[in-house]
Amino acid sequence: MNSIRFILPFAKPYRRRYLAGILMAPLSIGSLLAIPWLTGKCVDLLRESMSRPEGVNSLPPLDALKILLLLIVCFACIRGITLFAIRWFIISASRKVEFDLRDRLFSHLQGLDQGFYNRWKTGDILARCTQDVERVRILAGPIIMYSANTACMLVIAIPLMLSISIKLTLLLLIPLSLLTLSVRKIGPRVHSAVFKAQETLSDLSSLSQEDFAGIRVIKSFAQEEAEAERFRKLSGQYVDDNLEAARIQAWMQPLVGGVNELSLMLLLLLGGWYLLDAGSDLTLGQFIQFAGYQFQLIWPMISIGWVVNQFHRASASVVRVKAILESESNINPPAEPSRPEADELKGAISIRNLDFSYNGKKVLSNVSIEVPAGHTVAIIGRTGSGKSTLIKTLPRMLPVADGKISIDGIDINQLPIGLLRKAIGFVPQESFLFSRTIRDNIGFGLDEPSEDGILSAARISGLEKDLDQFPRGYDELVGERGVTLSGGQKQRAALARALLVRPSILLLDDSLSAVDTQTEKEILAELRSATDLITTVVVAQRISSILHADRIYVIDEGEVAEQGTHKELLEKDGLYAETYRLQLLSDELEDM
Repeated sequence: MNSIRFILPFAKPYRRRYLAGILMAPLSIGSLLAIPWLTGKCVDLLRESMSRPEGVNSLPPLDALKILLLLIVCFACIRGITLFAIRWFIISASRKVEFDLRDRLFSHLQGLDQGFYNRWKTGDILARCTQDVERVRILAGPIIMYSANTACMLVIAIPLMLSISIKLTLLLLIPLSLLTLSVRKIGPRVHSAVFKAQETLSDLSSLSQEDFAGIRVIKSFAQEEAEAERFRKLSGQYVDDNLEAARIQAWMQPLVGGVNELSLMLLLLLGGWYLLDAGSDLTLGQFIQFAGYQFQLIWPMISIGWVVNQFHRASASVVRVKAILESESNINPPAEPSRPEADELKGAISIRNLDFSYNGKKVLSNVSIEVPAGHTVAIIGRTGSGKSTLIKTLPRMLPVADGKISIDGIDINQLPIGLLRKAIGFVPQESFLFSRTIRDNIGFGLDEPSEDGILSAARISGLEKDLDQFPRGYDELVGERGVTLSGGQKQRAALARALLVRPSILLLDDSLSAVDTQTEKEILAELRSATDLITTVVVAQRISSILHADRIYVIDEGEVAEQGTHKELLEKDGLYAETYRLQLLSDELEDM
């Protein structure tokens, strides 16, 4: 029932299609069962004609026989048309339900925070969005169709059989009762086995996705055979899980088939006995009618096993899909948002006594930073000191308590998330490029980027001078995750993408670490002239890239250890000065 309740909201918009398909079912089944009824009438008509005394015209009334045969043809046509209509209405509705469910899943995934993606594997998410959604569609389509047909067949055929012989019908219903009890016992075991197999498939998908994405690492460490062995073991586990599910399901089809064969045997044995009994009023035509009804019940009985198997498979998939849809983001839109226009955000940042923890471990402690609009602030510190965490809180990539961070005096938790992030150009530490052209990657942040804007952003980021390396220039495909570009080129493309949106705030998370020192100086010079009116927050490892900053904050173990200009920090002779001297020594050694 939980599976039915889950699918109902998605099926509700197409209730007219479902209703039309379900209403067609009685007409379809009725026309199908009319054929054995008419056949029985023809047989009785022929038998009556053949039993007439000699000398009497022994030919059956041709007009009546012709009418019966014509009716059989008409009902056969009605059966074909209505069967097509049932499939058209219900299956097409199930495809629309599948589309809506997949769209809902994708939209929901887009709204989940970074913590969700830290917990879930990409392959697992993909498996749930593909195979599991398809199984849920079967619940919304074929299962409903076959269930409606089977229900109508039982509701119409059994009364017709009872009208011919109550005793014979009741005897033939005994195997059906045994089948119902058996299905009830086997069903939960099928559900459990299928759920386990689906979980293993998710693990297999995750392993494949990770190995394909990390193939260069695998090859560089000569781990191809080791990874292939891991894949074989997990694939073998998937086979074993499916075989276990198949063993349980294998009981269903022979059971249903056996019940049908038993019913047919009882029909021939008991029906033949009643037919030969002189005291019975069962005619040959009625026996043929009864046999026809019994024959038409065979496929619905067989479909019961299929429906039960598919229902439990779909139910297992519903559980897996619901797990994603019921996941909630830790970053929610404000209940009563402040709505300044995007160009009204000047970019003045105020961070007050900010604390942040990962899984109970404190990463930031009592951090306070002030950045006037249009100024450049640098954040520097040892690896793991919390710099990247701090910068991710500004666009609400990570959850922040109310009142801790404000932009232009407005709490960021009161700003619409879309507006906030459109006002911020963020270049993360690990630059991600889509498998598209260089032009598409630079213009990703705008619906219709201008050519001049793309060229200008590429020039400022220093990417323009590398375009000669690509035969198609800006139209060169960069491959998956930008694999055809070097690390520095990817960083510069990501920087150009952030600059093109003309943000009020520019966040650079160690975004020039992969370029050489000379290129870095050129890019920084271009940035200084292009970002005069943009509030810029720079996270860096190299002090050479932050010398121009209006103020520098040194983060150590999650706290602000020092702050000031470059000159002031050198005079304090603390952690910053020590780091600066070590970097100067390192540069001198490299130049030797």
